Amino acid sequence: MTGPTHVAIAISAGMIVGAEPLTITFLAAGALVPDLDTHKSIIGRIFLPISIPLGKWLGHRGAFHSFWLWGLVILSGLLFNPMYFIGTGALIHVVSDCWTVSGVRAMTPFSSKIFVLFQRSWRFKTGGNAEMGILLVAGTIAWTGYKIGTMGGLAGTMGYLLKAPKIMVDEYKHKGLMKCKIDGRFRYNSGETVDGIWTLIGLHGTKVSFLIDDRIITDGNEGMLLKARLIKSDEQWSSVKVNGWATTINPVFYFTDGKWFIGNPGQVVFGAIIGDDIKIDNIEFDEMTKEK
Repeated sequence: MTGPTHVAIAISAGMIVGAEPLTITFLAAGALVPDLDTHKSIIGRIFLPISIPLGKWLGHRGAFHSFWLWGLVILSGLLFNPMYFIGTGALIHVVSDCWTVSGVRAMTPFSSKIFVLFQRSWRFKTGGNAEMGILLVAGTIAWTGYKIGTMGGLAGTMGYLLKAPKIMVDEYKHKGLMKCKIDGRFRYNSGETVDGIWTLIGLHGTKVSFLIDDRIITDGNEGMLLKARLIKSDEQWSSVKVNGWATTINPVFYFTDGKWFIGNPGQVVFGAIIGDDIKIDNIEFDEMTKEK
């Protein structure tokens, strides 16, 4: 296989298992390393002073394409974690090359036996049309995995598609002070149902509070969310905790006694406070602590 295909397969594998971006980077790097034994490869051309003598000494798809070598590298990950993912990426490379027509001498130098996957008619030639198809599929999986990751993983994606309130709440728990909205449907205890996009204020326990018509609504108290999709943004709330009481100069929201309240200008507020640009009076600065 060519370098781009190896990288695409490694990235796809990382995306499928939900690996972190740094982990996927190590997997992709590891997927190139076995081809250091040929100066014709991507990594070989970058490190010519190493790849040329290494290729003459070991030959292509020999010891540098062995199961045992990369198995040892994976074990070394017990001491240095990145080596686990680099070794895994390299092992994925070796297994992938077993799918090609020529196969791999995967037990060199202990054996010169060629290891292959599937019967010959199912194997493909490096750089051929079949490999281009594999590259396309692997690239599509990698791109899809990236999109799923940006939507909060499989749970976030399912929540987005199904507008499931529980999934939305679980996703919101990890957003900290990020400003979010709900695209949803809410049914009041009276039976009235409303649809809209509402600003999320906060979460306490399993209950989420949000604004409908300048009124704070708590799911499970005033009614029930029937559908809910989380809308994220790049902005964050400012937050302070007041040890005592204060008068707010601008509109804020504050949490006390297990409930969220609206704090209008000139109103006394206390407890945990969030807002766009919090300005409060009648309190010393050392009594106000910045919240994470």
